[in-house]
Amino acid sequence: MIFRRVLRYFKPYIGTIIFAVLCTLLVAGSTASMAYIVKYVIDDVFIKHDKAMLAILPFAFIGIFFLKGAGKYGQQLLMVKVGETAIMEMRNDLMKRIQERELTFFEKNGTGSLLARMLTDVSLMQNSVTYFVDFIRYLSTMLGALFVLFQKDWSLALIVCLFLPLAYFPIKRISKLIKRNTKKTQEKIGGLSKVLLEAFSGIEVVKSFGTEERELKRFRAEGETVLYYTLKRSRINSATAPILEFLASFGVAAVIWYGGNRVISGAITPGDFFAFLSALLMLGEPIRSIGNVNNKIQQAIAASERVFEIIDAPSDPCETVGDRELGPEVEKVSFENVRFSYNTREEVLKGVSFEAKKGEMIALVGESGAGKSTIMKLLPRFYGITGGSIKINGEDTRSFTAKSLRSRIAIVNQSTFLFDDTVHNNIALGRPTATREEVVAAARAANALKFIEELPKGFDTLVGERGDTLSGGQKQRIAIARAILMNSPILMLDEATSALDSESEKEIQAALSELMKGKTTLVIAHRLSTILHADRIIFMKNGEVAEVGTHDELTARDGDYARLCRIQFGSA
Repeated sequence: MIFRRVLRYFKPYIGTIIFAVLCTLLVAGSTASMAYIVKYVIDDVFIKHDKAMLAILPFAFIGIFFLKGAGKYGQQLLMVKVGETAIMEMRNDLMKRIQERELTFFEKNGTGSLLARMLTDVSLMQNSVTYFVDFIRYLSTMLGALFVLFQKDWSLALIVCLFLPLAYFPIKRISKLIKRNTKKTQEKIGGLSKVLLEAFSGIEVVKSFGTEERELKRFRAEGETVLYYTLKRSRINSATAPILEFLASFGVAAVIWYGGNRVISGAITPGDFFAFLSALLMLGEPIRSIGNVNNKIQQAIAASERVFEIIDAPSDPCETVGDRELGPEVEKVSFENVRFSYNTREEVLKGVSFEAKKGEMIALVGESGAGKSTIMKLLPRFYGITGGSIKINGEDTRSFTAKSLRSRIAIVNQSTFLFDDTVHNNIALGRPTATREEVVAAARAANALKFIEELPKGFDTLVGERGDTLSGGQKQRIAIARAILMNSPILMLDEATSALDSESEKEIQAALSELMKGKTTLVIAHRLSTILHADRIIFMKNGEVAEVGTHDELTARDGDYARLCRIQFGSA
């Protein structure tokens, strides 16, 4: 079943594969014909001293080796082309499937593990059909050699056939070991990738706390584990050929003893016997190679199982439910008795209800862990709710496709992520068809135009990995420009101005005020000064709505919100 699924990627290139198989058969035929040549060398040249045959045979050898070389070249060239093209399709499918997965999937499968499956596992799958073609070549060579054996002396050939089944049992056992070991090796490579990613992405923290030695120890520990399983697999691979050769030696010994007696008795000529012996020795090479190719196929099967495990894993309903498109107009967003828990842990939201209308700014405040950020993740359906409903314009968001729902929501997070691309492309992320004029206008509105124009190439400057060539405030302004350009009817701000200085924050707040006009806006704010003029402030406590009202209303109640205000603003 696994092999059939892998073959699906090679189906479009079936013509090329058939041609490669024909090249393989040419190699097999050329190899088998060598045994026939040996008979004429012994009988006609060495015994009969036939000069005419001596003049012909060298050219026959040259011709056979030319055909064999051409066949090998054609097979290898064609299968590399097919393999590299198919592996790209495999990676594209795997990437598409991973991109469609919900956030919980990425929490369960670490980045290192996904990288290992995307890179090393798919690479092992790449040559599965190449190995299959090699298997056909070796099998054809073996059948050709067997044909020569029976054609020369069927009684000697029967002796060979009695010993051939001995190769089955070690190949079967080795196959199981290789498959199991390959899975283990790939898992450990995922762990090694994880350590590398953490060490490189957190290099500033590593250097700040002087933990270079700790990271090196972690890397060495994971590397030694990978080395252990890699060497173990190598030992199994290396043992295949010697075991098969040792078993084959019994058959060769029997043939030499019985065949030698037949030559002495005059039943066959020396040329026939040496032709038979040559074919028998040629038989050993494909048998050994079939064992090695089988090991490679088992590695490919193990890797395929790991890849298809990701592809076949059921999608979370939050990514797949809904078949309707959400329109551009949003009049109202409402949470109705929404409940949610991560996995099976304690509920994070315990029946949250509130409403946000078009043109309103709703602020979410409260202590850390109260559930504010979770609300922001549930509206765009990054997670599926466990109870209640979230509605837009009175309709459950689960009736809309995830893509159309998210296209109507612009998000600015506290931690800004920029791609290693140009400033222009990072701003135009949500609207890749936006013109340069529109991008510039968005940057101006976000108070980002001045510093962008001072960059070496302006809007065409590469920002580096994660935008590391820019300051925190600059990255935040690009993220705000991105949201402004997207111009979605729903705006979500999670401490959007946290990385800005006071002067820039005032200018950005003015820009955001313009952006919020006519939009439904949800804001998470730890600095209460940024949400004093919110239409409603929702104070969250232990996953529940504790207080709702304007700033003046909540301070007058002298509850939890008022207490938080006193902490930030003083007793006044």
